Amino acid sequence: MIKHTLTKKSKSENVLSITVDEQFIAPYKQAVLKRLKANLKVAGFRPGKAPDNIAEREIGEAKVQAEVLEEVIMHAYSKAVREEKLETIASPQINLKKFVPYNELEFEAVVPVMPEIKLDYKKLKLKKPTVKIESAEIEDTLQNILKQSAKKTDSTKPIKKGDEVTFDFDGTREGKKVDGASAKNHTLVIGDGSFIPGFEDNMIGLKKDATKKFNITFPKDYHAKELANKSVEFTIKINNIQNIELPKLDDAWAKTIGPVNSLKELKEEIKNSLSQNKQAESDKQYENELLEKVIETSDVDVAESLVNEQASQLRNETEQNLKNNGLTIEKYLQLQGQKPQEFEETLKKEAKKRVQLGLVLRYVIESEKILVSDTEIEAEMNKLRAQYTDPKMQEELTHDHFKQDLKNHLLTTKAIAKLVQYAQA
Repeated sequence: MIKHTLTKKSKSENVLSITVDEQFIAPYKQAVLKRLKANLKVAGFRPGKAPDNIAEREIGEAKVQAEVLEEVIMHAYSKAVREEKLETIASPQINLKKFVPYNELEFEAVVPVMPEIKLDYKKLKLKKPTVKIESAEIEDTLQNILKQSAKKTDSTKPIKKGDEVTFDFDGTREGKKVDGASAKNHTLVIGDGSFIPGFEDNMIGLKKDATKKFNITFPKDYHAKELANKSVEFTIKINNIQNIELPKLDDAWAKTIGPVNSLKELKEEIKNSLSQNKQAESDKQYENELLEKVIETSDVDVAESLVNEQASQLRNETEQNLKNNGLTIEKYLQLQGQKPQEFEETLKKEAKKRVQLGLVLRYVIESEKILVSDTEIEAEMNKLRAQYTDPKMQEELTHDHFKQDLKNHLLTTKAIAKLVQYAQA
């Protein structure tokens, strides 16, 4: 049999104290043994037909106990949740209190539940900004396209502004190499200002194969704090110099860029493209600001276990992203001039915001009775099938968990759209 008691730990967490006896455990032990010994070969017995006590010895008592424990806890917890009619919102935190193998089990489950949310989201208002494309933006884009069409020729003459230069560089400070201040065959256009102020000026006048040493003081507001306002000695070697000859900015050139008949039409196409991109960015920024406002004005009690779980996920994501860029978390913190404790506090703060937002959006979905139909899910699946042709990704799209994730994404999108609708009403 199973006994349980429910205790309210906070507005967002309940504690289920659960005790089960031998009678409850027995069928799960039998099921686990049946599964584990299905293909077990023991001398003197047909595969899968060894007696339970012998099979348990061969499989390993620790493995059998662990799997029985997992099965019993899962089913006992589910039964208690159903009987208490709890609206759980995440997996529980299990604390094992006592386990006498196959005779008695006692454990606690800290259960995150849907807290009471105080938020009148229908009254939240936020003005949506108007997107405007300036003529300077069109001209800048036009110039970038023009540069991409430029004719490049190798040069043996001294470097001048406008030349494209390929070079090696190494930066040292106090005799030690500076991380991130070295590269081979780096390319830049002199005069674009894409490097540290003063760096490109030191390259003007140099010829191919020339080398030079010079010092550069990094800006006071440089992102890597340990280099801000510090002097670094650079050694450079010029590998190649190319003159850039821009085409004439006229109707004939415009026709080579796209399905247009004139420079005027090309500018109009650029304007429309910029407008679409800028509108998409503006809409996203607007949504982010609105969601920030939703969090600030809502009263939501957040389960600590959910925050910790989200913080752990954020930490793993950060570490993986840094690893992909050849950095460790320790090196990253050093470059940012941030202490580990500050980093953890930042993670915790962001994790709490994400959990709050998730709960609020769930509240909006339930309040507005937002649904996603099978037809909508299938339409999105078809878009993804067309977009991702890789066989592994195609196979991933068939999994039930992917469809569930897609459904949750569509529900969230609809909830945010509903908040935007009320905010602009």
